[in-house]
Amino acid sequence: MSETPAILAEGFGYLEAARWHDGALYFSDIGHRKVFRMSLDGSHEALFTLAARPSGIGWTPDGEMLVIGMEDNTLNTVGKSGQVIARRELAGLVKYANDMVVDDSGRAYVSQFGYDLFNHAPPEPTGVITIAPDGQISQFGEGLIFPNGIGITPDGKTLVVAESFGFRLSAFDIATDGSLSNQRIFADFGGNQNAVTDGLCIDAEGAVWIGMPFAGEFWRVRDGGEITNRIKPKGRYSYCVDCALGGDDGRTLFLLCADTNVERMADNWDSEASVQAISVEIPAP
Repeated sequence: MSETPAILAEGFGYLEAARWHDGALYFSDIGHRKVFRMSLDGSHEALFTLAARPSGIGWTPDGEMLVIGMEDNTLNTVGKSGQVIARRELAGLVKYANDMVVDDSGRAYVSQFGYDLFNHAPPEPTGVITIAPDGQISQFGEGLIFPNGIGITPDGKTLVVAESFGFRLSAFDIATDGSLSNQRIFADFGGNQNAVTDGLCIDAEGAVWIGMPFAGEFWRVRDGGEITNRIKPKGRYSYCVDCALGGDDGRTLFLLCADTNVERMADNWDSEASVQAISVEIPAP
């Protein structure tokens, strides 16, 4: 594994929801209300603007993009022209819809803040929302504190979700019908205030790469809590937000990093961000 990430591009706002899809990296710029596509060399383009601030990204089996709208709690289907062609209202079901992972059948698993973080409301325990391809919405889990980054293991049998202010990763079994059960701890970081967790991705061995914004690092964590690798981003972008595995051989770890903090983000998502990349040993599934 190379030791120092390379900065591929900068000049963004606040980046989330990194996903490698069809030979390119996709991500949301929440601060600038745009969704981007980036090539391996760092060249990139804004695909569309979502007024409600985009976050989680995924795709249906027929290739349509799904995007979370944070400010209006919606799941949006976006056509190839960049226009929203369908919108699913989640208001009343979630509080501050956040990240998302979409399985091979098109079922979306959506995380949520669960409370009004930026107006200093106290944390409220919550769960994970699932939206089936037929539109049926269900909620699973309980006691999750700010569920954030979310991913599915290579065998499709386990959902892992980062609890930002629970300072841990939790896991669920995924049934054949997409329902979740057997909620348990994947990794517990012991209430360490620097162990706030954010976006994640999962490699071919089932280990989780997780952004640790307060620690200023990305960690690779095995089920049970063993930390096998730590990566610091390059330059002033020490707020480690999200990551994705991709590239031609699946061994490029893309890092979404910001120069910001929670107080600045509360002020209209004040942030300056970069996309960085580093080679790792274990590839994407």
